[in-house]
Amino acid sequence: MKNFLSRHMSLSLALRYLNPLRTYFSVITLICLLGVSLGVMVLIIVLSVMGGLQKELQERLLAYSPHLQMNYYAVPGLRGAIGDWRTLEETINKVPGVESTYALVEDYALVDVNGAQRPCSFRALDTENKEQMAELAPLLSSGSFDLGLGENAVVSSTVARMLGLSVNDKLRVFTTRNYGDAVRAFSQMDRPLLATRFETELDRLLSLADKKRPNGKDGVVWNGSDVREAVSLLQKLDGSPRLQVEAEAIGKVLDVLPEDAFGDDVAGELTFPANVSGQLKAMVSALKSVNKDKEDINSVRMIKSLILPKDLTVIGIYQASQHVTCPDLFIPLEIGQELQGFEDDYVQAIAIRTKNPYDLAQVTADVEHALPVTYEGSSGWGIESWMDKYSSWFKLIQQERMMMGFVLSFIGMIAAFCIMAVMFTVSIQRKKELALMKALGATPWQVVRVFLWQGVIIGIAGAALGVALALLVLHYRVQIHIFLKTIGIDPFPMDFHGVEIPAEINPAELLNQSVKAFVMVVVASVVPAVLTAYQDPAKALRSM
Repeated sequence: MKNFLSRHMSLSLALRYLNPLRTYFSVITLICLLGVSLGVMVLIIVLSVMGGLQKELQERLLAYSPHLQMNYYAVPGLRGAIGDWRTLEETINKVPGVESTYALVEDYALVDVNGAQRPCSFRALDTENKEQMAELAPLLSSGSFDLGLGENAVVSSTVARMLGLSVNDKLRVFTTRNYGDAVRAFSQMDRPLLATRFETELDRLLSLADKKRPNGKDGVVWNGSDVREAVSLLQKLDGSPRLQVEAEAIGKVLDVLPEDAFGDDVAGELTFPANVSGQLKAMVSALKSVNKDKEDINSVRMIKSLILPKDLTVIGIYQASQHVTCPDLFIPLEIGQELQGFEDDYVQAIAIRTKNPYDLAQVTADVEHALPVTYEGSSGWGIESWMDKYSSWFKLIQQERMMMGFVLSFIGMIAAFCIMAVMFTVSIQRKKELALMKALGATPWQVVRVFLWQGVIIGIAGAALGVALALLVLHYRVQIHIFLKTIGIDPFPMDFHGVEIPAEINPAELLNQSVKAFVMVVVASVVPAVLTAYQDPAKALRSM
């Protein structure tokens, strides 16, 4: 070793300057090493945890999200129900690359637990699809995912925490599909009767109906002014908010009037059917005899028949994450169909699981080509992949990783500047020695190599130590997290992330961060090396 160092003067001097006191460690050298290693360690830990989080959440997405979801749009932009879905499933299952398919119903509902209410999203699955149910099982934190065909539900940890739910508890689910009808029913209860609001108009219609008129060949002859007035009054009544029974009474009269009566240019005389007067009298009588209390009771009964709550038993709780949108409830397909008012042959979408969820272009094209003619070919279909659905989430994670890497790289830059400062200090302290070297014939390149060797040694040792420390921390990350929680610090809360601290150790990432740290250290050594190498030795010796 001594013979080797004697033949490499620059390396020998670099080692001497790194440990000038000939102890096991030089404090300055140790500080430089720690600066580089800590920068490398922090970068690797953060990027590995971020990469592990992305991978873990991606696997969870693939567990409960279809690789491809097929919707049918009877009207552009408005998703319609899919009929005869079992036959359609058989067709899609024959497409190359398709692993399995299952029917899907999803929407929002109001969940009530002992008076505490919360709007929740639900996803109804075909529980007979074994592949899909097996993918969901690892997400459970307690209970079971065996939904079966009963009135059961698996809820997310977020909903369970907010509503105080645990396994075997009961919850009531109210559908939101017909709230519009319920609102209309309630509004009818607050609406005054037409007979109250339009008493004068009804009396005028009654007088028009009682007016003596000559008989024509095809009916009763009305003069033009009476026709225009009667039609105007009927249209006024028909255009006003009214009860269903009132609308039916007005509609019977409007149906028997000839089309000529609704023109703006009715003049002269117009022949009406002989029973028009009787119809008008019957309509006025019906409107005046409407019982408000009875109609309000009918409205309540209609609401009761429209909104049917389902009482479900919580059989499992799965761990949700705040990073991505996930269903609040998983329920059997039959329950979802009831909540949506679908018959057994109708579902909302067809979910497709593929053999390779990361390469879906060819499978999507084959599925579109396989759609039967009875569904108008592919004109009304929309096929959405899981990557399209969560594209914004993927971009957010990637941007977070880039920003974290960019911000934390300043730690390495600070370490590099510290090393540069150390090199400047060494060059000043060793100014006489370096001047003597040049006076004895050393070339500038030999002087530069003294500092470059220091940078190389610190860079390699610091990068290696940083990688080793990062791997050690990542290996014991769970134990470290538990210890931090015991002292009141939780840097990775389970309730928010939905997973324990994950990590993806990527050898390419380790090498990338190590090389970047090494390059920064070497570059930081170049500046003082060049300035020192090209100074005048005579001036340096005179100044000493």
